[in-house]
Amino acid sequence: MNYQAQPAVRSEEPLLIGMVGPPGGGKSLSSLKLAKGIQSVRGGDIIVLDTEGGRARKYNDLVPFNIVELPPNARSDVFLEAIMAQLPSKPAAVIVDSMSDEHEAYLEWHDEMVPRMGNNEWAAWAKPKAARKKLISGILKIKTPLIFTFRAREKTKQDVVSGKKVVTNIGWQPVAPLEIVHTMDLTCILPPRADGVPVWKSDKIGEDFIIKLPNYLAPYIADGEPLNEQMGAAFARWAKGETAAPVQPAAGAADLTDDMMAWDSKLATAALQGTESLRETWAAVPKPLKKSLEAALRNRHQPNATEADARAPA
Repeated sequence: MNYQAQPAVRSEEPLLIGMVGPPGGGKSLSSLKLAKGIQSVRGGDIIVLDTEGGRARKYNDLVPFNIVELPPNARSDVFLEAIMAQLPSKPAAVIVDSMSDEHEAYLEWHDEMVPRMGNNEWAAWAKPKAARKKLISGILKIKTPLIFTFRAREKTKQDVVSGKKVVTNIGWQPVAPLEIVHTMDLTCILPPRADGVPVWKSDKIGEDFIIKLPNYLAPYIADGEPLNEQMGAAFARWAKGETAAPVQPAAGAADLTDDMMAWDSKLATAALQGTESLRETWAAVPKPLKKSLEAALRNRHQPNATEADARAPA
């Protein structure tokens, strides 16, 4: 084997995208819109591996796609086999909706193995872990763009401050292991009623740990806007080794950016004083900015204000 180092040249790169959120945030439709943009560059069909009884079909009138319904309780090896089975047809992208079902089946597999391994909890992980390791290794080598959705649950943690228990909301957490979530090149959070507008920054420690927007993909994201076909096309050109033009925000959005950031900071400060302070500050936000700041208000500032109310002396 030749171990001579060669100049690094970008060619076709794997592209793994993760969408994290509870029902109602727009994960499935956002995935399809990105895939449609990818399709405009790569060609081929969009394929959805559906684990939820074919629920993705309701979007077929908006974005045409082919569907494969995975069996209930499909395990890690089935997910990998299903993805690999699509590759010979050279699809535009493969969407797995939802990858959280792999995790649920993984845990059930372990429970099933416990009695078979003489009730040895550690030994019962051997087969599930081996299958998941193979799954992760497999998807990292695939050049076809892969988009994964992950269901999420809102979680809290308890701390003791001055002898009192303090409950902190750490935000939406994926129903999935970090070893899979962290393989993604790009990971966003779509909270309830997000309408496809992802959260790219969060002051909640749990969410901040999950969100992933690397420098090499950041130019193709228009902050504050829904995930769309234009972004998907830019991702696809980057993944092919081409130079993609940065995604341009909607008309007028650039002029509002500084004002939005300033008001977002004011809202964050007000939230530390509680709900009433936040309400007064929100009332003062100029009307043209409110629509763009609604997601930040709902997902960050209101929960922080509620926590501030709870900490306030009775």
